[in-house]
Amino acid sequence: MLQALFDYRLELMLWVLGSVLIYGLGINIWQRLRRTPSSRLTRYVTALDSWHHGLWLSQALRFLYYLCIPYLALSRGATSPILMGMWGTDWFQPQWASELALGLALGVGTLALLVWSWRHFLLVVHETDQVTPYAFQRRILAAPWGWGLIVLEVLYLEMHWAFYRGAAIRAFGDYYGVFGGFLLVLAEWGLNPQFRRDLSTARRDGEAMTTVVTAFCIGVVYYFTANLWLCMAVHLIIQFGLVTFLAASVGLADQEREHN
Repeated sequence: MLQALFDYRLELMLWVLGSVLIYGLGINIWQRLRRTPSSRLTRYVTALDSWHHGLWLSQALRFLYYLCIPYLALSRGATSPILMGMWGTDWFQPQWASELALGLALGVGTLALLVWSWRHFLLVVHETDQVTPYAFQRRILAAPWGWGLIVLEVLYLEMHWAFYRGAAIRAFGDYYGVFGGFLLVLAEWGLNPQFRRDLSTARRDGEAMTTVVTAFCIGVVYYFTANLWLCMAVHLIIQFGLVTFLAASVGLADQEREHN
C-alpha cells in the first residue's frame, strides 16, 4: 500500500522533472547555437530567427511543450483535472461567489502594484534612457487579432504552472504544494541563460520580475480557490491591463521627447 502511494506520487513528479529537463536542455542548446560563431547550425538558427513564418514555428513548439506534455500526463492518469484545478467538486457552492470575488480582488491588487511600480520606473529612467518594455506584446496587441496571441500565451503558462503545481500538491499537500510548484517554475526559469541575463539589465529585469510577481499572485489565487480558469482570468486581467498601461505611458513619453 505504501509502495503504491509512493509510486503514485513519484510518477507525476518524474513527469515534471522530465519537462524541466526538456526545457533546460532545449533552451541552453538553442542559446549556445545562437552564440557559436561560424557554424552551419548557427546559420540555420539565424535563418529561422529571420524567417517570416518563424512566429508560427515558435508557437507550434510552445504548443507541444506547454500543452501536449500536460495532456499526455492527463491521458496516462499521472495527473487529474481536479489536481490541476480544471474542475472541482465544490464549485458553484455557496462559497463560490466569495472565492471568485477574492480571486478578482487579488488580481486587481496585483495589477495596481505592478502599474505603480512600472510608473515609477518609467518616471526615473525616461529622462536618460529610451525604454520599450513589453515591446513585442504591445506590438501584437495593436495588430488585428493580436490579442489572441496574448491569450494563447496566458493559456500556455497557466496550464504549465498548473501541471507543476499539481505535482507539488500531490507530494506535499495544498499549502506547501502551491508554493512548491511556484519554486519549481522559478527553478526552471533559472535554467534559461536569457532569463539570468535579463536580471542584469533594468528594463528586462522589470519584465522578469513582473512575470515572477504574476506567478506568485496566481499561486495565491489558486490556494484560495483551486480554480485554474479563475487563475487564467486573473492572469489575463494583469497582462492586458499592464500592457495597455505601458503602451499609453511609453507613447506619452515619446511625445514628450518630440516636444523637447
